[in-house]
Amino acid sequence: MRDATPTLAFVFREWRFLLFGALVMFWTSPGQTYLISLFADEIRSDFGLGHGDLGSIYTGATLVSAAILWPAGRLVDKLPLTNFVWWVCAAMALGATAFSLVSGPLSLFFGILVVRFLGQGMMSHIAITAMARRYVAERGRAIAIAGFGFPIAEGMLPPLITIGLTLTHWQNIWIALGIAVAATLLPSIPFLLKRTAGQDGQGAEGLVRPDPNRRQWTRSEMVRDKRFFMIAPLVMTMSAIFTGLIFHQKFIIGTAKGWDFLWWSICFVSFAACQVAGSFIAGWLVDRVSARRIAPYVLMPFAVSVALLGLGENQSWAVIILGAMGMSAGATNPTYSSLWAELYGTEHLGAIRAAGAVLGVFASALGPVVVGGALDEGVSIITLTSISVLIIFAASALAAVAVRKA
Repeated sequence: MRDATPTLAFVFREWRFLLFGALVMFWTSPGQTYLISLFADEIRSDFGLGHGDLGSIYTGATLVSAAILWPAGRLVDKLPLTNFVWWVCAAMALGATAFSLVSGPLSLFFGILVVRFLGQGMMSHIAITAMARRYVAERGRAIAIAGFGFPIAEGMLPPLITIGLTLTHWQNIWIALGIAVAATLLPSIPFLLKRTAGQDGQGAEGLVRPDPNRRQWTRSEMVRDKRFFMIAPLVMTMSAIFTGLIFHQKFIIGTAKGWDFLWWSICFVSFAACQVAGSFIAGWLVDRVSARRIAPYVLMPFAVSVALLGLGENQSWAVIILGAMGMSAGATNPTYSSLWAELYGTEHLGAIRAAGAVLGVFASALGPVVVGGALDEGVSIITLTSISVLIIFAASALAAVAVRKA
């Protein structure tokens, strides 16, 4: 492995491939919870669904998406990147457009399944796996920079969609999303994916052979490694707790805590800013000290934020709570993706990282159900957050033991 390049020089040299990653991460948004939830009221109204009905459909579609991602994720190891990502992005453009045609609970289930599988699942998996494969010395920063596309989308799309909902029917917005995906991604992919001499990783095409002195694990070997099961709770914890809390945020913030929900929404600017900062800091640390060294600590800001959510009485705490959540949310992607490469090699990284992605998707499906059930049973916010903090610390401690065995 050659020496790492200074960050600014790295960005100038590799801007095309980094832009590819950021664009793909941006357009995972039609399959992400934050965007789909913007249409929840309109969908429930049009199809006569209750909150629980929509939640069940959403959870079911997400679980099926996770099941499909397990075998599909290994295709990143088998197919040329340019062709594969083009067809997946084309499918997302068609899937988003087709979402405008849903007419009832059954078609809604399949509509959510398609955009969740392609967006949250395959597109994010392809983008991050490609960064981890094409770079070694700058792997952490490459993943972090590509990941910037997601918080940019979180900042841009919700206000645009909110305005759009006041001007037109919600299904027309999905047509616009499909057109936007096709117009921005499909023409640019062949240009942005050209390989450069500065890409010191093997890539999906195997243009540079893996290090013969390192063991290259298969996924079947990995799932027999006890370290994988010790790290799995760390990978699942934030997806489950964060998605559960955010899915029920209107009740938790507006009803249970009595805070102004508009103020809470405004404070998501803090979340987005700290998410970018957390991603970059984690990427820099991965390149300097390795993902194994920092993995046990990436959820510590999240633990602080969840504790403050339970204990905080003044809504001014929202800025710090969401900022700390964003810090961990940003740090997890470059850390976890680099960790799989460090522990198990890159030859089968698509299949291996898909296993980690399935854990996250599965956890994000269970989070809203578990948190919602606890709230329905009258569990207090302080109890809910206290249990969550204990889970975070337990998962982090278990991961610390696992990486020491590496």
